[in-house]
Amino acid sequence: MTHLVSIIIPAYNAERFIARTLSSALHQTFRNIEVIVVDDGSTDKTRFIVADFSASDSRVRLFSTINRGVAMARNLGIENARGTHVAFLDADDLWHPTKIDCQVNALNDHVSDPTWAGVYVFNRFIDEEDRVVGSGEVTVDCRGYVLARNFVMKFVGNGSNLLVRREAALAVGGFDPSFAKTGLGGCEDLDFELKLAARYRIDAVRLFLVGYRSYTGNMSSDSVRMAKSAVATIAQHVKRNPSLPRRIRRWGVGDCYRYAFLLLLYAQEFKLATRAFWMMLVNDPILSIYVLVRDLPLMMKRKLTPLLPPVATAARKFLSMDPEDGLDRKLAPIPRMRQKQLAADDRTLEQKVFCK
Repeated sequence: MTHLVSIIIPAYNAERFIARTLSSALHQTFRNIEVIVVDDGSTDKTRFIVADFSASDSRVRLFSTINRGVAMARNLGIENARGTHVAFLDADDLWHPTKIDCQVNALNDHVSDPTWAGVYVFNRFIDEEDRVVGSGEVTVDCRGYVLARNFVMKFVGNGSNLLVRREAALAVGGFDPSFAKTGLGGCEDLDFELKLAARYRIDAVRLFLVGYRSYTGNMSSDSVRMAKSAVATIAQHVKRNPSLPRRIRRWGVGDCYRYAFLLLLYAQEFKLATRAFWMMLVNDPILSIYVLVRDLPLMMKRKLTPLLPPVATAARKFLSMDPEDGLDRKLAPIPRMRQKQLAADDRTLEQKVFCK
């Protein structure tokens, strides 16, 4: 079955990377696509660059709005999408040419089962020159009903990794703009993923098909805001999902504070970092010990340099790398230890959701 896939790109002052991002979207091996760019009140040349692409390729559609935040930009894209499937791509990220093809094929395996909402892939971290500086987590078999596993391990990773059925995206209410309105924007992707995971099954393509860009100046580099956003997002989903076992809630909250602690430490926000560590200790003492023994010495060794490893002189460009390179890398010890228990919890939760 051939679906139309709507690729939604929210863009705010993205002139540095938008041409590369659009090119990676338009050169997908899956050809039945449209690309919706929502210019979110940019003050640079973003919309003019996109307009040039649109003039030469009818698959590109440009919408311009006042600046309202990434959630509302994505929601506008979903509302105007003509496709049965939507895929989200940040305006500074890259896709491997086979990404959409692989995801559509995976979702086609469940075409008769509406409980399957989407497919995620793995990502590599890239710098401003598209060079690979690291890779995201490689999960073993996180597919199906994954609420507990994603709540704790947060393995979907970022918005550019996910393709979903449009009707499912609408059914969960799209992306929540209230985070940005309260100054807590940054983790809208995680919120959206958890809303999907609570109601649907999600499949996986175990390949590195996304280049997730990290550099000074993008949203994910604002350490304090990202830390606060992550904590607020997880707190909201603790309230939304009272059926989650207490152990899972504590593990998920603890891991969130681990993320916040490391970000705040990097930002040298020591008072906030201390509070984040205390909350991690209260919720997950074992994880706290692991952070003290492994993560903290590693950061001190790097003298609080960015969390990603330094770029090697001969670092390879993202699009030149085989998507299978690095799949044999193991999960970090704590998630690896807990994955079996989390999978069992997901099976129990799945029965409650789909066997009512």
